[in-house]
Amino acid sequence: MKKIIMIFIIFQSLNAYSESKIFHEKNQDGTRNFDIEFIFQSKNNVRQNFDLLTDFLKIHRFNPSVYETEIISRESKEKTVLKTTFRNCVHFFCREMIMYESILTYCIDDQILSCVIKAEVMPNDESPVFSGNTLWKISASQSNGSKVYYKSEFTADIFLPPFFGESIFKKTINRNLDFLENSLNNFYF
Repeated sequence: MKKIIMIFIIFQSLNAYSESKIFHEKNQDGTRNFDIEFIFQSKNNVRQNFDLLTDFLKIHRFNPSVYETEIISRESKEKTVLKTTFRNCVHFFCREMIMYESILTYCIDDQILSCVIKAEVMPNDESPVFSGNTLWKISASQSNGSKVYYKSEFTADIFLPPFFGESIFKKTINRNLDFLENSLNNFYF
């Protein structure tokens, strides 16, 4: 019991935590709604995390499902259209999915720095994702680090095998979120 209490105290004193919520619903037309939310503390400051997460051509460093990214257009430093190809494999079965997004990025330094990355799905014949929005909010925390908040809602025509498909999907998302947190926190500048 003392070990458990000690681990809890150490965990709390490091101010390290992560929390995720994954919701999935199948619609009558066969499409699926997904709602994913994730929050964690990072040792990196706001600007460092923002710069890493907006380096779109290297975003695969933080998501093992990202196979390839391509900048389709860039209207300004803040506005980018991105094509992302995801690849996931279960044993020997692999599936690729393409998604197009219009991304707006900016920072606000109103006494406390916070940065935002907003992405909106752009429907495309290549993509099974019809609609959706993603929000990243990176804000300063009490320590020198930052708090990273992620929320994504999207509708897609994705086949998940009966019985174990939803479970595999959720495990993949959780694995990717854990990978994101660990790789950001272990990135050396």
